[in-house]
Amino acid sequence: MPYGKNVNIDNNIFHTYYAKVKKGSRKILIVDDDAVSRSLLSHLLEGRYEILTAENGQEALDILKRESAEICMVLLDLLMPVMDGYEFLRIVREDLQLSMIPVIVTTAKDQEEEEIRCLELGAVDFLPKPYRMELVRCRVDRMIHLRETAAILNMVERDPLTGLYTRDFFYLKVAQILQDHKDCPYDMIVADMERFKIVNERLGVEAGDRVLHYMGERFKKLMGPGEICTRLHDDLFAMFVHHSDAQRRSELLWQWDEVVPGVTIHNPVIKYGIYENVNSNMPPFGMCDRAVFAMNRIKRHYGVNVAIYDHSLSKDILKEHQILDSMEDALKEHQFLVYYQPKYDIHNDCIAGAEALVRWIHPEFGFMSPADFIPLFEQNGFISQLDFYVWEEVCRDLKAWKEEGRTLVPVSVNVSRIDFSDPHLVEKIVELTDRYGIDRELLHLEVTESVYMDELWQIIQMLKDLREKGFKIEMDDFGSGHSSLNVLSELPVDVLKLDMKFLQEGSSSKKSILGFVISLSKWLNLKTVAEGVETKQQLVALKRFGCDYVQGYYYAKPMNRQEFEIYMEEHARTEEDKRDYLTAEFQEPAVNGKRKETILIAEDSEMNREILKSMLEPYYHIVEATNGKEAYAYLKKHADEISVILLDMMMPVMDGFQFLKKRSKHKEMDEIPVIITSELEEDSDLMALKLGADRFIGKPYQQSLLLLSIQNMIKWKKVRKSDKKK
Repeated sequence: MPYGKNVNIDNNIFHTYYAKVKKGSRKILIVDDDAVSRSLLSHLLEGRYEILTAENGQEALDILKRESAEICMVLLDLLMPVMDGYEFLRIVREDLQLSMIPVIVTTAKDQEEEEIRCLELGAVDFLPKPYRMELVRCRVDRMIHLRETAAILNMVERDPLTGLYTRDFFYLKVAQILQDHKDCPYDMIVADMERFKIVNERLGVEAGDRVLHYMGERFKKLMGPGEICTRLHDDLFAMFVHHSDAQRRSELLWQWDEVVPGVTIHNPVIKYGIYENVNSNMPPFGMCDRAVFAMNRIKRHYGVNVAIYDHSLSKDILKEHQILDSMEDALKEHQFLVYYQPKYDIHNDCIAGAEALVRWIHPEFGFMSPADFIPLFEQNGFISQLDFYVWEEVCRDLKAWKEEGRTLVPVSVNVSRIDFSDPHLVEKIVELTDRYGIDRELLHLEVTESVYMDELWQIIQMLKDLREKGFKIEMDDFGSGHSSLNVLSELPVDVLKLDMKFLQEGSSSKKSILGFVISLSKWLNLKTVAEGVETKQQLVALKRFGCDYVQGYYYAKPMNRQEFEIYMEEHARTEEDKRDYLTAEFQEPAVNGKRKETILIAEDSEMNREILKSMLEPYYHIVEATNGKEAYAYLKKHADEISVILLDMMMPVMDGFQFLKKRSKHKEMDEIPVIITSELEEDSDLMALKLGADRFIGKPYQQSLLLLSIQNMIKWKKVRKSDKKK
């Protein structure tokens, strides 16, 4: 039968578990049949802890039963006589009192199958042989500190804020339920509100408490007979529920559908991780760990709110352990390499910068994607050391290129959220560029959009300081859904890097948003970079919208330093090229006889006509038409006078498409270059090109681009006429 509300928990078990913390005694039991290994571990840990030893699993069990209240950890070898480590783990996990004591397994390297098996039996961590003194002490100290701190903070049955069970009491309840109902399938579900920290930072702790209380009430109401829930910590909740059908699960995995009284939260999202059909031999905290592990895989993944733990993820857990074990040595041994991906100026067709990306050449795993290690480093804080390493490598390369006389372009480097917790961040970056003699404008600092939402004003002040000292600031992943437009105007930003989901195939509304964002950036005097550009179709769309720079495989993949140097030599514009290009820009046209060249503007919007006239009238004679019919009527009489037509496609009476189709039937009209001044969808682009349009210029209009385009069209028309005469 399902577990009911009035089941009695043996509170002696609960209080016995915490007795060792209250008494202050901290004993470690080392279980290994090898005397040398026992002696070595004892030597490494003595002085910090009282050491007990056992030669096999049976002897260890006898000691554990006698002194469980005093023992805070077990270090366990697997291969032993009488009783091996696997059998020891099985017996311990079935005892509520003993299962509260964390077990770290000592293993030889490359024992993946054994480690997976131990995870299934409830081991919490591994120590590789041969032992490294610092690693052993660090792992043991950290695990004991975490367990004892948690125990002290959770010595009551109920969380005073939500009224739910405290974490450790919840674990005891779960263990009791499983012991009484071994054949009943259960799921462990964890729930976490994305970006809860923003509520505390912006609205205050009191508002944050109201949100947590509300969440606790919602979860409590969802619990059926024999189901319980807890607040594990902060905004992380857990539910232990019967394994159920899709309808019941959809009720449990709720999203915000009402307003918390007195608290305004914009687009709140709850992420869920589920460990289905839990292994009843596993300790409850291990079940939660698995559900959390699944949930962490979808953190910050837009539109994905539920993840289910799969047993194949055990290998991922082991790999993560190996990554974390080797990260510091990897940094010392320069296993991390800096790769450069070029940024292109799509209007001047030249390389305009690069982004520095980190790659790890791991001695065991080989070439590793940043997705395999960056999230882990962000969680444990190591990302700050890695970031500084990358910054220094980039400065070193820039200095070398400067001394070799190579063309220099700005390089952007990533600045992680955790970096801003360092109060000396500004001084460190300034010192770094000064030490290598690098112009600060050559080092662009790239900060993800989401970072601006954490401790907003503190970060803004730091970025303002960096900007005042000459650094350029780039906002990465703009448009991923976190920042608001009114906040953007207040941020110290020079460049927006656009999230390329705006150009996903078949999403016309997102393309309209992209055009708006680029227009907004121009209004705010910001440059725009689109990353992840892979097709010509994407490039054409970005060019039409007026995006400044692109980055992606369409132009170049990330490359190592040597490859990038060669690429720079082949694609960079030299200073002489730049001077030639600038002097070759728009030149005021000479008056032809008694009149200027004539431009016909066909546009139904009076405001747009006025904007175009204000840009062109100093250099050209302007004729206006409010629709295609007027433009066509004028051309019938004056086609030989018109040099270029600026054509809006969406007009009343006769639109641009109808005008182009009618114009194509008249040779004298068909030879006049046409520049489209509307933002069009892909099919409309193709239709306009087929009907004879020559170029697109997106709104808002850029005077330099408009003047250059008209100048080139007039030159092209004259060359074509000259060729025909020949």
